[in-house]
This record gives sequence, structure tokens and C-alpha cells, in this order.
Amino acid sequence: MTYRAEDLLRAGLRILALAFFIALPIAIVMWLVPATRDLDRAALVHELVVYPSVLVGGMLLYVCWRLAHNETTAWLTAVVTLVGVQGLGVAAIRIAQPGAMGEHAGWLAGIDLAVQTLMVVMAANAARRALTVDPLLVAVVGGVLVTVARMAALGLPTTALTENQLRGLALVLFAGQVLTAALVLRLPHSPRWLRARIGVVAVVLGLSHLMISPYPANEAGNGVAIGLGVLGTAVLLDAAYMLLKVLLQRQRSTVRSLHDRVEHLEAGVRIDRARLHEIGTTLAGIANASTLLHHESFTMTPDRRRALERAVDSEAARLLRLMDKRHVARPEETDLDALLEPVVTAHRERGRVVHWESCGLKASCRPDDIAEVVNILLENAAQHAGTGTELTVRRVGSSIRLHVSDQGPGIPPDVAGNLFAWGRRGPGSNGQGIGLHIAHRLMTEQGGDLVVLSCPGAGTTFVASLPEASEDWGDADDGGKRDA
Repeated sequence: MTYRAEDLLRAGLRILALAFFIALPIAIVMWLVPATRDLDRAALVHELVVYPSVLVGGMLLYVCWRLAHNETTAWLTAVVTLVGVQGLGVAAIRIAQPGAMGEHAGWLAGIDLAVQTLMVVMAANAARRALTVDPLLVAVVGGVLVTVARMAALGLPTTALTENQLRGLALVLFAGQVLTAALVLRLPHSPRWLRARIGVVAVVLGLSHLMISPYPANEAGNGVAIGLGVLGTAVLLDAAYMLLKVLLQRQRSTVRSLHDRVEHLEAGVRIDRARLHEIGTTLAGIANASTLLHHESFTMTPDRRRALERAVDSEAARLLRLMDKRHVARPEETDLDALLEPVVTAHRERGRVVHWESCGLKASCRPDDIAEVVNILLENAAQHAGTGTELTVRRVGSSIRLHVSDQGPGIPPDVAGNLFAWGRRGPGSNGQGIGLHIAHRLMTEQGGDLVVLSCPGAGTTFVASLPEASEDWGDADDGGKRDA
């Protein structure tokens, strides 16, 4: 209840503010042009301000319809815009032929009755069927035709009606306005607050129209008509604005939801592509070693055969772990010599020059990930440097650092700044821009680091840093899990 009261208070303040800004031009004209201070002429000024404002409300509803394509909003747009266009037509006739409307009150009242009947029909159809044409176009064409009909009526013989007859017609028209409001209140597929406000607008603006000539009125009646017209227009503009605000908020919420879904899908695609990249490089090593074992078995030395067999066994075991999504890699004490030998062997057997010597060091790391990182760095050097590669492992303080160096052309400065970004490739590269991103991610996930030291024309060195096996963080239960 408290929230509802606050909401009603805010709506009331908005409507009062809108009513002030609508009434302000009328007051300014009456102040600057003394002839308009007569309430009959002030009523004409009021129409020249109110009906353009009604058209603004119709345009806001039209924007809402374009955003949501709601059937009810289409019909409301048509009705409101029709009121604005034909109202401007009435004001234009009063300016062009003052007094003529009173002389042809019978014809004009008949046209008003036809227009009111049309609005009742439109409100009734809004609950039953969709508007199959553009509501703005329908309303503008309809309003222009009504104005043309009124202008043509002024050329017909005069049909002055008695005051009682005019009052009777006014009552019939008012009943039609109330019926229109009742039908609007029952419209489906639209907020209740919107239907209530549009219903109020239908009654208030219709009553304002009936209190101005050619229907019986006096100066006091014209004054009430001006007030009702300003108030009804303010309610209409507030309703259209609030509907547009709600729809825009809904659109933003939908866009955010879609953005989150796209990001989630992109993240899944990246994970899958990264896994495929790891699997692909592992399979390449297995296939190459297997080919050598089969085709060079008679000329191969026993030591080389054993090295190749260890490489195949190591890569095959790593491939099985990569394929098993339930496998969660954890940091463990790892003999770096035993880890790096199969990787280096696989690259050497592919005809690449890799300088490496055993170091006797151990690190706390995820073995499969370090093997993948070294594999990526050696593959990257072979593809882009075109020279031999040196792999060295050193202890620096309390950390172990793996250096992968080449004597290639180096990395351009404009590429080095975001070399580890997803999809980042240097000029002339045939890669996908995934490998170095994966290597950097695998290192940071287990508490390590990967940096690049490069100078154009002087080669490139990648440095991967890891804690020694004695570091306490390697025993953590939740440290460095591989993405599932």
C-alpha cells in the first residue's frame, strides 16, 4: 500500500507538471494578445495547443507499438492520433471561418456523431482482432477525411438547431465517449493503468470538445473546457511516456539477457576450441611418433625407440585425461626432466632443432598443463621464428623458470602488447590466435605466470614461472583446477 501511494503521488506530480507546460503557451498567448482574453477565443487557442499535444501522445504510442507490436497499442495509437488530427482540423476551420460552425451545427453534429461511432467501433474491434495496417497512417488519413467532410458541410445549406436539440446531441455524444472509455478498460494485452488513463482521456477530452461551440456553452463552460482539455492531454502524455519507459526498460533487460547468453555461449565455444587445440597438438605428436616407430623401426636405435615409445605413452595418457571432463587436475610435485623429455622428443622427431638439457629440478604444478604450455611455445617458435629453439629450466629464488628462446625476427611492438589475447595473431600468421592465450591461461590458473621478452630483429623469449615443489600453495585442496 505504501508503494502504491508513492506511485500515485509521483504520477500526480508528473501530470501536474505536464499540465503546467501545456497551459503555459495558452497563458502566454492570452497575455501577449489581448484579443484572445475572451474565453471564446481562448478556447480556440487552447485547441491549437491541446490537439498538437494529443498528436505527440499518439506518436509516443506509435513508437511503443513499433517496439512491442502489441495489438492493443496499435488501436490506441489509431484512436488517439485520429482525435488529434481531426481536432486540429476543427481548430483550422474555426480560424478560417469564424461563426460558420454555429450556422451549420446540424451537419457538424452529424459528423461528430459519425466520428464518435467510429471510435466506439475501433475500441470494440481492439479486443477482437489485430489492426492489419499501420495505425498512424490510418489515423492521419481518417482525420484528414473528417476535416474535409467538415469543410464540405460548411458549403451546405445552414442547419441551425435549437438549443435543446444541440443538448440532446451532446448527451448522445457524451454517452458514446463513456462507452468508448468502457471498451478501452476491457482491452486485453495491455497494462491496467494504461487502460484506465486512456479511458479517462477519452471522457475528459470528449467532454472538453462538447463544451465548445457549436454546442451550447457560455464563457464559464469554455473555461471548464480549457481546463479539461489541458488535464486530459497531460494524462495522455504521462500514460504514453510511462508506457514507452516500461517498454524501453524491458528492451534493455532483454538485451542484457541476450548479451549474457551470448557471452555464456562464447565462453563455452572458447573452452571447446581451447580443448580441441590441446587435443589437436597432442594427437599431432602421437601421430608423428607413431609414424616414425612404424616406418623406421629397422633403422632406429634402441635408445631412440624407447624415447619415442615414452613420448607416445605420455601423450596418449595426457590425451585420455583431456578427453575425460571429470578429470580435475591439481598441482603436484613434478619431475620437470621426466615431464619435458617426451615433449622435446616429439618436436625433435618432427625435424625441429630444440636445445634442451636435463636440470634435475622439481616444481609444484599441473603436469599436463605445463606439457601443453611448453608444446605451444615450441610450436609457436617453429612456425614464426624459423630457427632453432632453446629450452632452459632454471631456479630463480623460490621459483622455477622455463625459458623458450628463438633467434627469429621478434614480435612487432603493436602485437606484443596484447599477444595473449584470444584470437590475437601477428602479421602473416596462419594460426588461430588461440595457442598463446591457452598457454597464458594455463599458467595463471595454477599460480604461475607467462611473459614475453622480445626485441624486433633480436629474437623472442617466453618465460614461464612456477613455484618450487616445496611451496605451500601446491598443497591447497582447491588450487588451480582445470576448466571442466
